[in-house]
Amino acid sequence: MNVNGEVATGDLIVLVLGALLALGVVYWLLAGNEVGRLKDQYLRSVHLPRAEAEQSLARHLARIRERHPGKSEAWYLRQVLAELHRDRR
Repeated sequence: MNVNGEVATGDLIVLVLGALLALGVVYWLLAGNEVGRLKDQYLRSVHLPRAEAEQSLARHLARIRERHPGKSEAWYLRQVLAELHRDRR
C-alpha cells in the first residue's frame, strides 16, 4: 500500500499469486485425500486379503489407464469402483 492508501500493482500481483497458490495447495490436499478414500473403499469392497486386493486394484488400474490415458488417479479409481459395483448387480 502506498502513502495514499492505494494498493500498488506489484502488491496486487503478489496477493493474487498467493491466493492462487493457496487454492492449489487446498486442491492438492483434497485430491490426495480422495485418492486414499477411494483406494480404501475398493480394498473394503473386494473382500480379499490386503495383498491380493492391492494386486487386483493394480491390475484394474493398469487396464483402465491403458484404455483412457491422461486422466487423474482419482478418475481411474472412480472407474474401477463403478465397474466393480456394475459387475455385482
